[in-house]
Order: sequence, then structure tokens, then C-alpha cells
Amino acid sequence: MSYTNVQEPQRKSGFFSNLANPVIRKLEKNGEYSSETSATYAGIIGKTVFFLVMTLAGVALCFFLHSVFMSNAAPENIAHAVSSNNNIIDITVTHAEIVIMLIVLLVSLITPFLAWLIRTTIPVTGTIYSIAQGFLIGYITIALAPGYKYISILAMLITFGLIAGMLFVYAKKIIKVTARFKGIITAIFFGIVLSGILFTILYLIPPVRNSELFSDFSAFLSQPALGIVISIAFVILAALFMLADFDTIQRCVENHVDKKYEWMAAWGLAYTILYIYFKILRILILILGSKGRTRSSGF
Repeated sequence: MSYTNVQEPQRKSGFFSNLANPVIRKLEKNGEYSSETSATYAGIIGKTVFFLVMTLAGVALCFFLHSVFMSNAAPENIAHAVSSNNNIIDITVTHAEIVIMLIVLLVSLITPFLAWLIRTTIPVTGTIYSIAQGFLIGYITIALAPGYKYISILAMLITFGLIAGMLFVYAKKIIKVTARFKGIITAIFFGIVLSGILFTILYLIPPVRNSELFSDFSAFLSQPALGIVISIAFVILAALFMLADFDTIQRCVENHVDKKYEWMAAWGLAYTILYIYFKILRILILILGSKGRTRSSGF
């Protein structure tokens, strides 16, 4: 028997407050309500863990294939690169793996849009996306110099620590998740996205790209210290989005959204978790990379 919960008045909100994490917001907006087969916290957590396990499977598969390719590749089919900016990046891969990396990047860009537009595909597209992200983590780990392989694990520990912290913040209502709160963080997100699009468009215009002002601005943005600050800001924003996700999931479970939407909620959470992981990984690489440059300079 289907029904719509009418005990809780619908909260009016603006355009931006209806976006937050688009996957989970779409779940709340379009969810079907059922008293017989409704979503549960256990179901959402289980499916979120499934996507994260698939990510680890992607990492393991990446390591396995790398070992196989390197064992059977001819010397002329092996590429080696070392970063000139620091001593962290030192990668040796085969030409075939470079092609695989490009495919993985393409898959990582396409599958989120498919999952958001056609939610019935999430069990498949979400799994493919998670495995692809695992491949990226694997390749980044392979690219790290031997003394820095631990960075990938450290980023994972920090990510799960942040998730635990945000769960505590949400459970204790330290930050209240209101429609205005969601609207503010989403407006900030779209402002950042639009700024990035504008910068890309300007870069594609030769007279602008070659101007002294644009060159100085680009050089300013490429500074490692600024990159660290920007990445930290993105992590904070993603953590705040996670609070909005928790709130939406809670209301969906309490209002008995149909169980099939557990996949949608789980992938939305997994997507946010992986996004935070990559940002933290970038921060660690930038910080340790700047220390590496300092040591190599003799200071």
C-alpha cells in the first residue's frame, strides 16, 4: 500500500536549497512512498559499503594489471616520468596503461551524469564509477615515489575520520541543517563551478590567454600554497554537503521512501566520500611536495 506522509509540513525553500547533492536531492523529490518495502538505514549503509568495496576492488585490480603489464612489456613500451617540482611523483607504466588511464578518466566523467539522469542504472553505473575511481587511486599510488606510498592510506584514514566527525556533528545538531543552510552551501558551490567555467572559456581565447594580466593570474593560481587552501575549502564545502545528505536520508527513511531508492542514496554518499578522499589526497601531495622542494633546495 502506497501513501504520502502528511504529518510533517513541507518546508518551502528556494532554488539552491533544492540541489545540495543532486543525486540525494532527486531521491527526496521523486521518491515513491511505500509502507511495505521502505528504505532503511541498514540498507543504505550496506549499499554505500558495497560501492566503497568496489572502489577497493578497483585499486586491487589496478595493482594486479600493473604487475602483469610491467612483467610482460618490452623496454620500448615502458614510460617513466619524474616530477620536476618535487620528489613525490615517480611513475613507471606501460603504454597500454596510459590508454587505460585515459579510458578510466572518461568513464569517471560519464557515469555520474548517467546515474543522475537515469537513476534506475545506478546499481550498474555506480558500480562502474566506483571501480573506475579505484583505478585512479591505484594509478596515483603507483605514481608516488616509494617513500610516499603511505599517502594514499593516510588520505583514507583522514577521510573516514572526517565522515565520523560529520556524523557526530549531525547527530548532536551542532550545525542545524535548514533550507537556508542548504541554499547557502549550494550557492557557493555553483559560484565556484561558474568561476571555473568562466576561467576555462577565457583561457581558450588566445588574446586573453596571452595577456600579461591573465598570465600573472594563472601563475598566482598555480602556487602550491594557494592550491592547498583551495583544496581545504573544497573539503570543508563537501563536508557541509554531507550534513545535507544525512538530513535528506533521515527524512527519506522516516517518510518510508521506497526501498529501491536505497541505491540512489548510497551512491550519492559514496560519491561525496570519494570526492573528499581525492581532495584530501591532493592536499597531502601538495604539502609533502612543498616540503620535498624545500629539502632539495637545501633549506
